[in-house]
Amino acid sequence: MSGLTKRRIDAAGPEQGREVVLWDDDPKGFGCRIRESGVKSFFVFYISPVTGKKTRYSMGRYGQLTLIEARDEARKVLGAVAKGRDPAREKKLAREKFHATACTMAEFCEDYLRDAKSGIVTYRGKPKKTSTLEIDEGRIRRHIVPLLGSKLVVDLTGKDVRRFMHDVRLGKTAVIEKTKPRGLARVTGGEGAARRTVGLLGSIMSYAVRQGIRSDNPCREVERSPDGAGDRILSTEEYNRLGDALGKLETDGANPVAIAAIRVLALSGCRKGEVFSLRRDAVDYDQQELRFTDTKTGQQVRPIGRSVLKALEMLPAQEGTPWLFSAARGDGHLTDVKLFQRAVKLAELDGVSLHVLRHSFASTALELEYSELTIAGLLGHRSHSITIRYSHHVDRALVAAADRVSALIAKRMEGS
Repeated sequence: MSGLTKRRIDAAGPEQGREVVLWDDDPKGFGCRIRESGVKSFFVFYISPVTGKKTRYSMGRYGQLTLIEARDEARKVLGAVAKGRDPAREKKLAREKFHATACTMAEFCEDYLRDAKSGIVTYRGKPKKTSTLEIDEGRIRRHIVPLLGSKLVVDLTGKDVRRFMHDVRLGKTAVIEKTKPRGLARVTGGEGAARRTVGLLGSIMSYAVRQGIRSDNPCREVERSPDGAGDRILSTEEYNRLGDALGKLETDGANPVAIAAIRVLALSGCRKGEVFSLRRDAVDYDQQELRFTDTKTGQQVRPIGRSVLKALEMLPAQEGTPWLFSAARGDGHLTDVKLFQRAVKLAELDGVSLHVLRHSFASTALELEYSELTIAGLLGHRSHSITIRYSHHVDRALVAAADRVSALIAKRMEGS
């Protein structure tokens, strides 16, 4: 039978132990091969004018290409051969050159971190904070590079990202490693780690798009599980258990600075980075406010209740440091409070992180029937930051609100 037709290709099937080839008669050398798996693909056969060898140029699968499209492509290939070119060799050399110059995920992650540290990569138009970059670097080194480092940036697919997220969730990158002389990092994976790391991977891929390395972001195809952190809040009884646990730890000789930091977080609704890096001159005891120069939403003045001031006044004297919550070792401030996990365990609280204290503060304010705008002001949300940013002092109504919310939380932690 001469000539290729759609009916002939559709009717042909695979044969065990050999490849079936259907030839066309116009142009000569054009055909369709059928593998044992049943996959049908078009090709064109010619003698290379460059090497003098028999050469097969593959064009694509039947179904992805129609017979008419494949036949037209075959004529173009044979036309190039007639002019002394070897399209198959050119295609191979182009592929080899591309793979030789294309960067891997590991290499591009290094570029991303370098540009982020120099301020080229920004978050909401501002350079990323040092603490954020440290977290990003940890996630890249512990999750992204081990699982995706050898893959080319241009080759990363949505399927790869989904598999990556699944592997992190199941703890495939779990490890316990030494960090500082007396520190350990416990990388356990889990739902939250997978969600946040894929979020970072999406930012890296967005940067690859801006750099012209890719035309799309494969992470946009992947549905991440919703962040459930905002659903967890402390009840009155749980506040009491947390307060009792902190009191017991304090009696047992635990670090009073860390305990004070936890109390301030609970009573103020501030972010942990804002509290840990508080300078002594950032607290205005008369106006009941904190003055931040570098927060997630920019420079701010934040209202605080008298219960917060009371907790600050109970801090032990610390000479020669500008920080309210100085680290136990070195000249810096607190960066993490491992004591909190001890308190949570002692209080038998499940699913409670330091950020839950912030959500619980907002929930308490809502319970006291404050508006969303007032709560935004208490928490320093972006929606309220423009008003506060250009004010010398916070509105006294916000201070009064902060007083009521922090006082109620303090009473609950004390069990009264």
